Amino acid sequence: MRDNLMSLPDYHVHPDFSFDAKGTIDEFCKAAIRKDLTEICFTTHYDTDPRLPEHHRYMRINGELVPTSIDNIGVYVDAVHKAADKYIGHELLVQCGVEIGYFSGCEDEMRKLFQKYQFHYKIGSVHQVNETDICNQKSMKIAPSKYDLDRFADLVYEDLIKSAESGLFDVLGHIDMYKKYGIQPYGERINNIHEGRIDKLFDAMIENGCGLEINTASLRKGFAEYYPSMAIINAARSAGVRIVAVGSDAHRPEEVGYDFEGAMGVAYELLPYRGE
Repeated sequence: MRDNLMSLPDYHVHPDFSFDAKGTIDEFCKAAIRKDLTEICFTTHYDTDPRLPEHHRYMRINGELVPTSIDNIGVYVDAVHKAADKYIGHELLVQCGVEIGYFSGCEDEMRKLFQKYQFHYKIGSVHQVNETDICNQKSMKIAPSKYDLDRFADLVYEDLIKSAESGLFDVLGHIDMYKKYGIQPYGERINNIHEGRIDKLFDAMIENGCGLEINTASLRKGFAEYYPSMAIINAARSAGVRIVAVGSDAHRPEEVGYDFEGAMGVAYELLPYRGE
């Protein structure tokens, strides 16, 4: 039995089924045990937005890239379930989740996906705005030539609101990730584009039972705050939005549980009550 247990599970983890990740499910589980995690939830990417580059719409199975599809993701689901059986005796609870790259028009496919597989945890993330991939530095660099900051902000929050209104997701992922590559082309003002827009998003999240994640990956990218910023986290709490989980957004085994010691101070409502 481990005495010094980390109190927060990692609920945003990408094994090598995600095209941009390295490390097997087994390697991630071993890394979680080394870091004293007692629970891990895998959330491989499921991106089918036709506006994305083709390779973003692929997943990896047995080392080969194949189109992301309802049938192909079944190999991933089976692999996570096998790991759950393997590690239950090692005091590690292994859960099967998925991160959906939300776009308007994906709803019917997602309903079919969720009918076929019982995912424990479903993340809805906005990765694409019109023709701009907000996760891509080159794409974001030319975004100002397409729309000014206010228009960009409107587009981002329109899609975030639609993703919440779909009622498909347990949580919205890294909702202010646009700052990752957006500061250079748009300036520091991008950190405040939630103002005047986020209340409507919070209303949609509350109405549809969708929570907020605290994502520690931003610290690996040189930011001083998580995704989302403390301003957004505090506003969410005030509005009544639930903080659902903390995730490292790990794409390598060594990133599992990244800065969870710090995250415990932010996601205090997730800590178990220990009493006196």
